[in-house]
Amino acid sequence: MVQVTVQSMSRPPALPPLFNLTAESLLADTHRLLERARKVQDDVVAAVTDKTATLANTLLPLIREENAQLYERQQIEFYAAVSIDAAVREASQKASSLFDDFDTDTAARQDVYDLLIAVRDSGEVLDAESQRWLTKSISSFERNGLSLSADGRASLKRINADLTKLELEYIDRCDDAAELWCTREELDGLDASLLDEMGAGAVHSMQQRVHNSHTRWRVYEAAANTCHANVPLLRQVAALRLEKAKLLGHDSYGSLRMAGRMDSDPVKMQRFLENIVDRLAPVKDTLVSTCRKMKHDDLESRHEEDDGKFYSWDRPYYSEKLLSHKYALDSKTVSEYFALDETVTRMLGIFEHVMSLTFQELRKSDSGNLASDGNGDVIIWQDEVQVFAVWDTSSSSSAGSNFLGWLYMDMHPREGKRSGFSDQPVCPAYTNIDGTRKYAATALVCNFDKPTKQKPCLLNHGEVVLLFHELGHAMHDLVSQTQYARFSGASCGDFNEAPSQMLEEWCWYPETLRKLSRHYSNLSPEYMQTWQADVDAGRSKATTGQPDTLPEDLINALVRSKQAKSIVRTLGLANVSLFELALTSASSSEAVEALDTTLLWHETACKTFSFDMPSKLVPAQANQPMWFTVDGLYVYLASQVYSSDMFATVFKQDPMSKEAGLRYRRTVLENGSSVDEGELLESLLGRAPNTDALFESIRIR
Repeated sequence: MVQVTVQSMSRPPALPPLFNLTAESLLADTHRLLERARKVQDDVVAAVTDKTATLANTLLPLIREENAQLYERQQIEFYAAVSIDAAVREASQKASSLFDDFDTDTAARQDVYDLLIAVRDSGEVLDAESQRWLTKSISSFERNGLSLSADGRASLKRINADLTKLELEYIDRCDDAAELWCTREELDGLDASLLDEMGAGAVHSMQQRVHNSHTRWRVYEAAANTCHANVPLLRQVAALRLEKAKLLGHDSYGSLRMAGRMDSDPVKMQRFLENIVDRLAPVKDTLVSTCRKMKHDDLESRHEEDDGKFYSWDRPYYSEKLLSHKYALDSKTVSEYFALDETVTRMLGIFEHVMSLTFQELRKSDSGNLASDGNGDVIIWQDEVQVFAVWDTSSSSSAGSNFLGWLYMDMHPREGKRSGFSDQPVCPAYTNIDGTRKYAATALVCNFDKPTKQKPCLLNHGEVVLLFHELGHAMHDLVSQTQYARFSGASCGDFNEAPSQMLEEWCWYPETLRKLSRHYSNLSPEYMQTWQADVDAGRSKATTGQPDTLPEDLINALVRSKQAKSIVRTLGLANVSLFELALTSASSSEAVEALDTTLLWHETACKTFSFDMPSKLVPAQANQPMWFTVDGLYVYLASQVYSSDMFATVFKQDPMSKEAGLRYRRTVLENGSSVDEGELLESLLGRAPNTDALFESIRIR
């Protein structure tokens, strides 16, 4: 088994961040940072001309100020997600708005932009990271209209204001509740708890679990029609986006949005997505045929009429049945082998081994020694938060020089805490002017159920994958060795998810599943009693003797189910990506005016999934906020190509290889986003990435 390091705390070379701000001091710090940043900008502009602008007198002062601001800013904004004090959370949100206003003001500073252009045009040779900072900064200014005339900037400001208003109106309407009256018989199959609450996520749960096919259609129809008023907004937004793109010198909004990314050509992206759909056609058709047969047998057994067709609202229900029946996957039994705390410990052990790291948990006895005022409570924001000091064990560096940063784990829900599951950077890493290091801090902010004395929090396999994914983001933050704070961790939209998507593969490998799993009955006498009581009552499947690691039959069922899950997920991403590309690829006002987004949505889904076209088209596209909350849905599939290729090339032969792990860490993760991500990939792979590994990984076995 792999186990995380447990030993007394070695003293890190720097103190951890302190969480002792009040609402008043937080806002005071925000104003201090903003005043200092404005002064630095003003001082540079006052002291430097277009003819004298250099790295030393222009870029470095701006970069150093940005580094220092980001180091405090990220922590100030982090309070909004986790603080137990409502006033502090509110102050953090206000601070975030002030920082955003500052960013907007900076983006409009023609004087700063002119100096950056002067440095670019001077011919001065810059180091690679400074050159990347300069190029990215100029691009950001120009996306905000600094290369335009005064009239052009005024037009851009108007367009952006109109877009913001429409997008907020659209997103707000997506939260409107759909009203539908059903009898309990019509909702047969839905858990009693869901039936009583009907909160967020109810539509998906009903489409996935309700047995009655007509009820599933009614749920789909009601949810779509609730946001019918959003349909014209999609066309209005498309028109404004096209106007903005033309103003900034692009043929379409898709071209503008993809500029500067790894995948910068909308036409090539369209071909890439269509190629995915075409290459998946054989396995997709097999899957749909299986589901269609399941639907026929299901309707026949319940004496419901079958029209012989398979619709989009049928997919969630029959996909779930396929997994539970064909692959014999007992999700409840699987979860008994993944108690949260034990699974986290084992995951960290895998990262220790593969990436040459050590995690040392701060105990109560350590905390006071590491706080500047001797008060260990200020090292965390809530008393259940765990803190780990993270060290590099890949070399015999001098004491302290192999320290990397701080990892926090805030794993359970509480009042006022941000919902969801994510890794959130707390402080970025960077190098000071004197060569000393400012260390990264990053936090897993999750909402897993709290354990009790009788039973731990048990994770289903999807949650295990999610946890490993988010820890992957944390590792990217912690091992980055960039000079500048803005490049710490990942930031490129095309590549941001790829490292963590690659790490998800570990959760599907038999060897790793054995290392990650341990039946919860082994963890305490109380848990053993709970499990034995469940066995006696028939609530847990008994085994021969006490269970230990995940048994081979469940491992095999998980591995076999991966292909079906991956196909459905990949087609789903291709579907929404193709629809979104069509929304953003219009290059003329006539093309925008001709957009029928409801027809486009159904045609795209039918082509992608081989669904049958319904006789009645409802605006299911109009209740999806993701068209405005995700900056390019295609990036998820693009990064999946990269992640599959990296895993197949570097780790497939031995996922636990320390040599492969260290090469991956050195080549990709340590560079953060300071190097073009395409270059990093080619350096790791020894060639340009391709889709072969993706298709190999999702074939049906």
